Formats: sequence, C-alpha cells, structure tokens
Amino acid sequence: MDLAVVNAQLQEGQFLKETLTQLEKDFLMIGVDFDIEKSLPNYKTLFTHTKKLVEVISEKNPKLLFNLLYRIDLSEEMVKKQMRVSALSFTQMLAELIIKRELYKVVLRKNIS
Repeated sequence: MDLAVVNAQLQEGQFLKETLTQLEKDFLMIGVDFDIEKSLPNYKTLFTHTKKLVEVISEKNPKLLFNLLYRIDLSEEMVKKQMRVSALSFTQMLAELIIKRELYKVVLRKNIS
C-alpha cells in the first residue's frame, strides 16, 4: 500500500475509526479512558481530543505519559527529533506523533492481513 493510497483513504475517513479504536485500547492499557464519540467527523476532532488528554496526563502524571509512549512504541529519540523540527507546542507535537504512530499500526495491520 503506497502513501498516495493511504492519504486518499485518510481523506475519506477510512482509517479514522480504526485509529480511534487503537487509541482507546492503548490509553486504556495505561488506565486512561479515551472517552470520545465513536462517530468522529474528522481528524481534527481526534487530534483535539488526544491533545487535551496528553495535556492532562502531562500535568498530572508525567510518568503515565512515558508509559503511554512506551506502550505505543514511540521512542524518546523520535520525540526529541520531532521537537527540534516542529513548530507546534510540545503537547500538539506529542498528540500528532501519538496519532500518527497509532495510524501506522492500523495501516500496517491492514497491509499485512
């Protein structure tokens, strides 16, 4: 599956629900309820919700945030590298990385099966 196909399917929202399911699963594994409406209208809604959760976790329990990053297989090096090149705030950048990593899992799973 090439990038153009993935981008087209993203635009059509085909991977949005699966990415949401993966996010819910991984957040629940660290004890955080990813409580969001199942019929997401678009990526922006998912991003906003994820960013808010990352902000709350970051403020209240940073160790939990590290557990989440470990759970979804986002390395510290990846985060540091992205911090150097991103114009986004830390929580925006982290939310984007988290969603992209979860999306990658979904696309990989579809590509393999």
